Amino acid sequence: MYRWGIVVAAVFVFALVATQVLLPSLAARAVEERLTERGGSADVTLGAIPALRLLFSDGERFEVEASELELDVDEQVRVFERLDGFALVDVSIADSHAGPIALSDFELSRDGVGPYNLTASGEATVSELATFGLEQLEVPGASLLDLLLDPFVETVDGPVPIELDMELTSEDGRVRVVSGESEIAGFAAGPLAELITSAIVVQL
Repeated sequence: MYRWGIVVAAVFVFALVATQVLLPSLAARAVEERLTERGGSADVTLGAIPALRLLFSDGERFEVEASELELDVDEQVRVFERLDGFALVDVSIADSHAGPIALSDFELSRDGVGPYNLTASGEATVSELATFGLEQLEVPGASLLDLLLDPFVETVDGPVPIELDMELTSEDGRVRVVSGESEIAGFAAGPLAELITSAIVVQL
């Protein structure tokens, strides 16, 4: 019985060590594959002790460095649930596209409790922003309004610089802007920041 106890204990320790070594790597690879499904590169680092916490979106750190990603923009529900359980969050993305928006850089970070810090820069054309704003922000009568605005948009169409510097919080996992509200080409930047952030975080 004593020998069997030693064997069982040894197997348990081996499984625990193997999980601690392998699980973060496997989980990081899964995130990398989701981010780069349509192209680009990503390097993800996840950390948790014990590593089994990662199965529940919980841990010490969640770090991403990526570039040249192609991401769809759809409003997602409770996307921050993927990050809220981590003490240190650092997501850095460069030279990528989120829907019609060409992002030069995107930085989302948080250290400990409190809001997430978001900085991002990029550009999109006036027509792209108009169509994007009407469709994604679910403006009543969006199709008719888009049709009426189209002739005017065409005459002034051109690239519009996008600069975001905001604090975001998680409301039941949903992305919400708490400070740094501004306008881009007449559109509120808050909803735009929320949608861009959702498009990225849902892939993590």
